[in-house]
Amino acid sequence: MKWFGKPIKRKIDPRLLRGGGRYVADITVPGTLSAAFLRSPHAHARIADISLEEARGLPGVVAVYGPEDAVDFPYLPLLFPHASLTPVTQRPLNRTVHHVGEPVAMVIAETRYIAEDALDLIDVRYEPLPAVAHLEDAIRADAPLAHDHLGSNLAARFTQSIGDAKAAMQAADVVVTQQFQIGRVSCLPIETRGLLALWRDEGTNPALEVYAATQNQHEMRSTLARLLDLPERQVRVIAPDVGGAFGAKAPFYVEDFLVCWAARQLGAPVRWVEDRMEHMMSCIHEREQLHEASLGVSADGKILAVTDAMLANTGAYVPWGIIVPLMTSTLIPGPYKVPHYFCDVQVLYTNTVPLAPFRGAGRPQAALILNRLLDQAAQKLNLDPLEIRRRNLIQADEFPYRTGLLSRDGSPQVYDSGDYARLLDEAVIQSDYGGWRQKQEEGRRIGRQIGIGTAVAIENTGFGSFEGATVRVETTGEVTVLTGAATQGQGHETTLAQIAAEVLDVPLPQVTVCQGDTSLITYGTGTFASRIATITGTAIYKAAQAVKEKALAIAACKLQAEVEMLELAQGSIRLKHDPARCLTLAEAAREAKGLYPGTTYSLPVSPGLEATEYFAPPAAAVTSMADIAVVEVDPASCEIKILQYTSVHDSGRLINPLVVNGQIHGGIVNGVGTALYEEVVYDRRGQLLTSTLMDYLVPTSCESPELTVAHIETPSPLNPLGVKGTGESGTIPVPAAIQSAVEDALRPWKISVDRIPVKPSYISQLLGGRSAAAAVDRGGAE
Repeated sequence: MKWFGKPIKRKIDPRLLRGGGRYVADITVPGTLSAAFLRSPHAHARIADISLEEARGLPGVVAVYGPEDAVDFPYLPLLFPHASLTPVTQRPLNRTVHHVGEPVAMVIAETRYIAEDALDLIDVRYEPLPAVAHLEDAIRADAPLAHDHLGSNLAARFTQSIGDAKAAMQAADVVVTQQFQIGRVSCLPIETRGLLALWRDEGTNPALEVYAATQNQHEMRSTLARLLDLPERQVRVIAPDVGGAFGAKAPFYVEDFLVCWAARQLGAPVRWVEDRMEHMMSCIHEREQLHEASLGVSADGKILAVTDAMLANTGAYVPWGIIVPLMTSTLIPGPYKVPHYFCDVQVLYTNTVPLAPFRGAGRPQAALILNRLLDQAAQKLNLDPLEIRRRNLIQADEFPYRTGLLSRDGSPQVYDSGDYARLLDEAVIQSDYGGWRQKQEEGRRIGRQIGIGTAVAIENTGFGSFEGATVRVETTGEVTVLTGAATQGQGHETTLAQIAAEVLDVPLPQVTVCQGDTSLITYGTGTFASRIATITGTAIYKAAQAVKEKALAIAACKLQAEVEMLELAQGSIRLKHDPARCLTLAEAAREAKGLYPGTTYSLPVSPGLEATEYFAPPAAAVTSMADIAVVEVDPASCEIKILQYTSVHDSGRLINPLVVNGQIHGGIVNGVGTALYEEVVYDRRGQLLTSTLMDYLVPTSCESPELTVAHIETPSPLNPLGVKGTGESGTIPVPAAIQSAVEDALRPWKISVDRIPVKPSYISQLLGGRSAAAAVDRGGAE
């Protein structure tokens, strides 16, 4: 039965559509208490005094904890250290707060309502300290310090380089330079963060059981065990249904520690579910960077050199190190041949929410830089923006392609496979690029400002370190897959089942995938970096192959035949020349368990028709995409409307095209939010100005454009499935393509668009009251 490549509907959807989802807030344990957190209204302050007694006296309050209870609390561990990083991680209930929204006290009560009332009874006297929030302020020599013990706000400084960019730039026929200001965004999953912790002190083996909305339950288990001084065998973390994550649920937060610590202290279950305002002011943000970038090209448009000076905001702490600016700096060359490159990166602490990977994780910023510089160079050379891209794309016969840079783990950065020219050609066809150029000319004659933007980008997917899977054939013939993957809506239950069903040649409904529980498999890494299909999928493939080999060996013994004479088909192992002589997988599973106690086990395989395998990829599988956006800008209202959006992807072999398209559709809309609407804004004192969804705009169905999505397939040689990741790739080119299209629409005004998001207020500022007619009169129209 062929399941690989089929557009199978997601197995989970009927249950969720019928209201059968089971999220952290749905889990009922008798005696569960509720936690709530008092959060700092200051961006930087020292707690001079805090009074908890009135809150402790409120009926229904079980406990109140503040800084005096936290003197022995450890700092959160640093993930992803880097040689250039001066790390500062968060300490629970610290007496000094470093951003608005940082917890300063925790109430445990019989209900959330009582806990919230108790927060109002806590009296805190703060000594405000100087705060810094904006990158341009943080870099100043006389800037307020985000952390008093540091000599500056510099968290890290490093460079990336290929060749001699300075000399190559001097030899260029054309040099273009542009600043790029990229705004900050929130992850904003529908389900906010939350966890339910139970301390089971029974007998000689007490244990902590945690239900958490998390992307990486194994990492959470390891961190909790370390912070609570427990062996990992005494900590179990379960991710039930998780309503979206996008990076928000990958870091370990102080609330995760505090809720689990309180459950152990009180010997009672404790639950906390983040509200939306808490999410905006305490859950990680991403994207915010400033760039000053230059591109040098020859007279025929060939890239000679690229340079970039980057400022990246890491907020108050480094929960995931400096992964985001690292990713940006290594991927600015993207799918293009860049012989000389230099990037200087400064990562800065500010008194704002920490930044960590969000869908795309530094790659949308990277895709913006060179694609937009190519637009500027094309205009100077009077070339079509598509043509200058074609002249610089890495060619299909150049793979594997060594960029000359180092990946984030320090290994050489190599692109495994692709056909970027064919990808772009397919995007041109799918979008009717030539037809839109004609419509653009016709529209301008009647005052319609239509713009077309293009971006070609890549995503290095499937980062390690590893994932594992157990595949088991039950005595009923059903197949169980156990994995460390934690789904947040990607459809793993379907795609991973398709892999096992294909190898074992069984009906798809016969395969059950169990995931998101540290008790299922000993080791795991997590669901992020578009890695599950490539890494977990390969582990399942390897385990299923091992089960197949065991089944063939059992059948060879029972049917008295050589293994080479057998085949596995339709759930049975049969003789190739005599299919009637067979052993079903169910029968093989029963044989593998031993017939009954006391009998000699004589099979030539280990007991149980199951196998556990791990897969650690040797490198990242590189997904690529070519996007073409068509927009219309109304010069009067400055409204931006997306008329058409086309995206062509190379995600290697597609396990399930329906699921892949769903991921890409969601990713594109996410990118539209980054490009046009979403921006977390702080004032210069670190006060959050966008704390609700009335202030922070996200695209709804009304703003989501009609999408054309198509695929080419160049299999990855890095895994036996030939797959590449696709969870984040839809997002990556969108800001570049849309910003390019908006600038193209405003070509009559000769305006340079350099901010993300591109908002009507920004367009109005650029236009400065100038009319389209005046622009045409000046000869600005094309």
